[in-house]
Amino acid sequence: MNIKFLYKNSKTGIIVLAMLLLCLFPFTTTNAQNINASATLDSTTILIGGQIDLKLEVSLPNGTMVNFPTFNDTITSNIEIVEKGGIDSLKLDNNRIVLSQIFRITSFDSGLHYIPPIKFEILDGELKKVADTDPLSLMVVNPFKEVDPQKGMFDIKGVQDTPFKLSEILNYIYLFGGIILVIALAIWGFIYFRNRKKGEGSIFIKAKPDEPPHVIALRELDKIKSAKLWENNKVKEFYTSVSNTLRFYIENRYHLPAMEQTSHEILKDIKKNTDIDKPILEQLTQVLELSDLVKFAKFEPLPDEHALSLMNAYFFVDKTKENIIKSLEEEKEALMEKAKDSNN
Repeated sequence: MNIKFLYKNSKTGIIVLAMLLLCLFPFTTTNAQNINASATLDSTTILIGGQIDLKLEVSLPNGTMVNFPTFNDTITSNIEIVEKGGIDSLKLDNNRIVLSQIFRITSFDSGLHYIPPIKFEILDGELKKVADTDPLSLMVVNPFKEVDPQKGMFDIKGVQDTPFKLSEILNYIYLFGGIILVIALAIWGFIYFRNRKKGEGSIFIKAKPDEPPHVIALRELDKIKSAKLWENNKVKEFYTSVSNTLRFYIENRYHLPAMEQTSHEILKDIKKNTDIDKPILEQLTQVLELSDLVKFAKFEPLPDEHALSLMNAYFFVDKTKENIIKSLEEEKEALMEKAKDSNN
């Protein structure tokens, strides 16, 4: 009776049989709502020997195991793998995860190449599922009109005539110009300090190496007095000469670096290292400070201040000169030279 019923209702029997088979054998393909696999190319066209990226990507629930496809050196017989990247992961907000891997590929065979669907193996508990990507195609273009191995190797393009641009060598100009400038400054500095050490370049020239500093200073002051610079509207030159004369004298008399010091530094060192009386120091202060005002502040002193500054310079040198006891022979030579100068 049941057999006859099933025979009469064959369609119902087929449906029941199919449901039994589906229960016994699990699906071998993935549910599209749960797992999505994709493969994309940077470009669908490349030149022969060019390189592009093939990106494999799969989106699935977090915690699901997946095995990425394994390739050796090629994707297909015509498409080679140049470089294989690692697998990156990205977590999404809906408790899903995206896994991706990039392959750098190339091809040396021109034509349209077919990339079949790439399979991902999904492990869902004890069940194994498969997620397939869509197939792809890649066009490899040969840029050469003719390829004849018998003709040997040749350039893709001939020699190009490009115009000269100054910007191309501008960096080299800056580089070598800077090097030359540094060398020139180093040479100048070496010569300058060598001459300074030797005493060259000074406005003062000693008549004799053993002349006392006060003798040289008083002689220079006599020259300044005779020149009457302030009467010829050379006030700045007058105070510069008087100031430099005193600085030279102080440097050689007290062994202080007065030629390189400011007036304030000179006065400070003299107070600290000498026992000069206060009135004498005040006269030196008047000359140096007034000279600075004229040289740097364009101050115009009164005519009486010119004579006062010169007198104070004489007074300072005379009151601070070092008493040198000469031997009789040295005194005799000095008198002879003085007499010789007076006769000339």
